[in-house]
Amino acid sequence: MSKVTLELTEGEMRDLAEMSAVVLALLGQVMQDMPAARSNAWQRLCVELLKAARGIPSIASDMEMNPECGYWYFRRPYVEEAYFSDLLDEYRDSVFWEELVLRVAQQSLEETMGREAVEVMSEDERRRRSSSMEKALWNEVTRHGIDRMLFMLPDNDA
Repeated sequence: MSKVTLELTEGEMRDLAEMSAVVLALLGQVMQDMPAARSNAWQRLCVELLKAARGIPSIASDMEMNPECGYWYFRRPYVEEAYFSDLLDEYRDSVFWEELVLRVAQQSLEETMGREAVEVMSEDERRRRSSSMEKALWNEVTRHGIDRMLFMLPDNDA
């Protein structure tokens, strides 16, 4: 495969390094569930991009060799204030609420109709039947988070 040369400003290189940090964080969460060859290739590329970013003095001062992962990464104080951390936090937050709403709506549908009946429905039918519940749940979690949700555990789990 031929090599490509890319010219970036220091700011663009910092952004590319932060993008690599985002990808590495995501891979850390899902790598075991993804095709190994592809995940490893992405990880190697991100590590190389971070190593290249370290070659720029204004970026290098914000980086260190991370002993946990064995490659150059941003220092903790930088990570705490970085845009990519805010981006990851917002992403995790939105995934949490979306999953919560969808799963509670699905569980409610199964409780009212029975699991077997729900399993034979098409995805469109399940969506149609649970959409009003999802809207009500979104309204609830948007206003109150989980403050007013009730979790009922069996006696032996409590």
